[in-house]
Amino acid sequence: MVTTVAPPRTRIASLAVRARNIVDSGLCTRTTGIPEWLIRSEQHERLAAAPAPVRRATLARYDDAVVVDLLVLSYLRHGTPYRLWADTPGGFAQDVLRGLDAAAAGRELEFFGPQHLRTAPRPR
Repeated sequence: MVTTVAPPRTRIASLAVRARNIVDSGLCTRTTGIPEWLIRSEQHERLAAAPAPVRRATLARYDDAVVVDLLVLSYLRHGTPYRLWADTPGGFAQDVLRGLDAAAAGRELEFFGPQHLRTAPRPR
C-alpha cells in the first residue's frame, strides 16, 4: 500500500488516495473490476458532461463508496482520479486542496493532465 507524506486535505482528496491505492496495488486493474461498472461508467459520463457546479454538488451527495468507484474508473481510463475537475481549477482547489483560491489553484495546476495530478499538489 502506498503511503502519503501528509494526511489528505479533504474528503475527495482522501477518496482519491484510496482510489489510487486500489489501482496501484493491483486490486482493480480494469474497468470491469469495479462493482456495478456499467452504472458507474454511465454516472462518470454524465458527471463529466455536467456543468461544474452540478457535478460538484452531485459528488458531495454521493456515498464514499460510489465516489471511490468513480475515481477508480477515472484513474483507469484517464490516468488520474481528478479528471472530473479538469475544467474547474477553482472547484479542484476547494474540493481537493481546500484553502487555495482559484488563482493559486491555477498556478499549481498550470498543466492539468494525468502526469501532473497523480498526487495532489502542495500549496507553496
